[in-house]
Amino acid sequence: MEATNKIIIILPVKDNLEFLKQNLLDLKEIPGADILVVDDGSVDSSYEFIKEIHWIRYIKHELPLGYGGSLISGLEYACCYDYETVVTIDPDNLEFISDISMMLGNMEYGFDIVNCSRILENYNHTSIPGEIVEMTSSLSSSLRDITDMDITDPFSGIRAYRMESIKEMNLTEFTTGIHIQIWIQASYLGLNVIEIPSLSGKSFGKEFSEIDDPLGFYLSLMESEKYLYKNSNMN
Repeated sequence: MEATNKIIIILPVKDNLEFLKQNLLDLKEIPGADILVVDDGSVDSSYEFIKEIHWIRYIKHELPLGYGGSLISGLEYACCYDYETVVTIDPDNLEFISDISMMLGNMEYGFDIVNCSRILENYNHTSIPGEIVEMTSSLSSSLRDITDMDITDPFSGIRAYRMESIKEMNLTEFTTGIHIQIWIQASYLGLNVIEIPSLSGKSFGKEFSEIDDPLGFYLSLMESEKYLYKNSNMN
């Protein structure tokens, strides 16, 4: 199956049948974009629903690999089929159409990565548990010390990439820790990054609920990546 467009939108899902039923047609209406669903071992009826929709590209993990595994599968697909721009969205983000439009608009200015922050200009942030905000702030600060990138929401799944710019990344982490790898390797490669507000912060914090001792885990991963990719761009 060859790429029919230059843009591919990757939707990592796991038991998100209702989102697929309600939103796939809206995704189809995005001009110039192909849609790839990466199904991380769903046990609901997602496959039975998807297999009837012939314009969807679909990858199925028979066993769950984790968010990072889904993202790796999607990026490998995009690279293999020569897509120029990759957009990832989050099934918990119901404002994805506006976010996609803003990300693609910013990509036209030559950025390599556009990150949609779920906390930047999020006036409902007071509803987010304080410990989640504190952990995010701590990790953002540590990343800034290493990379000089001022990213408020390093774990956002709402992001756009220029494929040519990231194809040399060596992404191996199957958890949400893959975001740490992405930012440190982006700094190593000298990529041009911008962060913009997302219109939805609903999924904020779930990256801390799936890992035991998330702060310790992410800081440890940060240190290992730092020493693998340390160069003059990093501290």
